[in-house]
Amino acid sequence: EIDHYVSAALLLSDTKEELDKRDLVDESDARSYETMLSVADRLGIYNPFKDSLQFSRIFKAYQDFNAVFDLEILMAASAREYRYPTISSALFNEYSRHFKLDADTVLIAEGEKFIPNLKRLIDEYPGCNFTITTEPRLNFQVFSRMFAGYENVNIINASIYQYGFTNNRYDLIFSVPNFGTRNLADDENFMCRDQDAVALENLLLHTTAGGELVITMPARITYAQGKNGELRRFVQQTYHVKEIAELPEGTFESTGIKTYLINVVNTKPGDDDIIVRRYKAEKRKNKRDTASELIVEEETFVMSDELEELGDWNINKIFSQQDEEWLKFQESSIRRMTMGDVAEIFRGKSVTKKYPTGNIGVVNISNIGEYDIDYDGLDHFDEEERKITNYLLKEGDVLIPARGTAIRTAIFHEQSYPCIASSNVIVIRPEPKMLNSTYLKLFIDSPLGEKMISGMQQGITIINISYKDLKALEIPVPPLEEQLKKADEYTKELKIYKDSIAAAEKRWSEIVDKLREV
Repeated sequence: EIDHYVSAALLLSDTKEELDKRDLVDESDARSYETMLSVADRLGIYNPFKDSLQFSRIFKAYQDFNAVFDLEILMAASAREYRYPTISSALFNEYSRHFKLDADTVLIAEGEKFIPNLKRLIDEYPGCNFTITTEPRLNFQVFSRMFAGYENVNIINASIYQYGFTNNRYDLIFSVPNFGTRNLADDENFMCRDQDAVALENLLLHTTAGGELVITMPARITYAQGKNGELRRFVQQTYHVKEIAELPEGTFESTGIKTYLINVVNTKPGDDDIIVRRYKAEKRKNKRDTASELIVEEETFVMSDELEELGDWNINKIFSQQDEEWLKFQESSIRRMTMGDVAEIFRGKSVTKKYPTGNIGVVNISNIGEYDIDYDGLDHFDEEERKITNYLLKEGDVLIPARGTAIRTAIFHEQSYPCIASSNVIVIRPEPKMLNSTYLKLFIDSPLGEKMISGMQQGITIINISYKDLKALEIPVPPLEEQLKKADEYTKELKIYKDSIAAAEKRWSEIVDKLREV
């Protein structure tokens, strides 16, 4: 097999072209192979052929067939090999919908992300001047050939994750930056070095006055604090955020990361409405299929000052402003505080070696039930307590999965042996003089609490919550006496509930056993 058939197709066609220029009828296999190697060196791409015999066999078939490769289709077919997320046709249609008809200059950042619809987009707007960026040398060579006859298309071999990748500004920029990776930009001058955040900051610098950036971003830009929060506030205070739209599962193939389509205009923020949308995917036969159509499921708008007052771009929070529970929460006189101010929050420890008779218990996600922790099912491992002091669980710790398929909480009660939480579990340790553990569980498990936690999810179908983001979650903190009163009632009624269930199950079992007697 050929390692990479896009580079193979490029080398086959260019080698044939090179040999045709020499106007020699009988080129030896060795000479053809040498020519291919020189072409590969000139183009700056690697040789995908295993040896000269493989190349000669394929090259002869190519000459006999006299084929013309559709490089865009080949790139689309090998998208997984490139390891970047190409956008679905449904999302491409949304980008097309955002196309500015009065745009003269358009930048398509990392054009390979828009394959196989890139050529179609450019053909639809022959009056626009397009610039396509791409970082891999192979892509640059492919695009140069795809658009060789286009006077309105310029290809630049540059990285959008570096300052000064171009000296030009554009009326419209489309981008789907890298996300879901741990790769950071080399330049430390960016506000946040995550590649998606770098793209947002950097591309906005290259918009003309009144120009627009339409960019797909991971969910953390809408709610995260720290560097992402600083960038979000900078964008909101410097530019006009025109639209924030949540994209559904199936927008991208093979990723469970929740994403948003963000539209930002290079004008000063004013009184213009900010459109807030939530899309749903249509015509998906199963969960593995990419969306063929995006339909607006919910839509509203918010003013710039209202968005700034909210403190983030959490659209769950925006939509819930029309929700009775949220309005009640906002209008309540109860003191509100960020969770990080009333609790210590940290992630559990990764445990690689487990021993059934180990001296330390490990609470995994599977041990967290709706009401309690399954202590009998804990994993164990051997370790000196002094080495894991910072991870040891204490009475009243509230545990919540950092990953999984459902949000649920449980309160830890000390056992006869020390325990820690696994790395997939977040530990919330309330300050006892300010926050009661049971009250906190009640709030997180409430419809409003679940909505607020869901708004912090980085995943779509799989929950992915950051303990750092939980620190910024605003929760109601009534007087401790009121918290204790609710906690006592909850504990009392939960015992009655469990006793009633146990009695009913015992009675049912006895009746079934009696009826089965012969």
